[in-house]
Amino acid sequence: MKERFRTFKQLSAKQKLQYIWDYYKIHIIVTVVLICAIFSIIKTVKHAGSVDLYVAYVNVAVDDAINDDLADRSGLIISNYKDLLITEDPSSENLEYAYASSMKLTSALSADRLDVIIGDSYAMSYANGAEYLVNIEDFVEANNPQLLDKLKPLFLLDDNGKAYAIDVSALGPFADAGYSEPIYLGIVASDNHVDGKLTLLREFM
Repeated sequence: MKERFRTFKQLSAKQKLQYIWDYYKIHIIVTVVLICAIFSIIKTVKHAGSVDLYVAYVNVAVDDAINDDLADRSGLIISNYKDLLITEDPSSENLEYAYASSMKLTSALSADRLDVIIGDSYAMSYANGAEYLVNIEDFVEANNPQLLDKLKPLFLLDDNGKAYAIDVSALGPFADAGYSEPIYLGIVASDNHVDGKLTLLREFM
């Protein structure tokens, strides 16, 4: 050991660094990975605590202008999942991407990181069929009944008469976006961020 220490002292600075790397490479790599993981967890927790609402856009293209407009109108800090695709065509060339989008939605729901879904009619029908969405009529009636009369004409109903989404095509930032198909908004069935959900609905009115 003394001989090794004596030899180490005699090495140049560059040789010392090489010596340390050769003998402690695994320890250095593990330490760096652990530090990165810790910082990542801290960042995620900090960011999650500051978000007022999680919104997923499915089968609808949105740009930063729409996201910024929604945030400015509502005063909410909104975290978005963009460019998600759900398709009913099993032969679609985007089938793998659609599967990944479906998994992303499921993961977000499991982690309580999804509050609102905005998409086309198929996306909303898919979400409703998967029981992701609350009965929006019951939700509004229980939390802000004053909004009900304004929202009722915009309800999208399923075969059982459940209001699972509202048509926002002519509302807020979507009015001037030039979409060729109607755009709908559904509220995810959870007790998370209820105030944020209501705030977003009010701003559309």
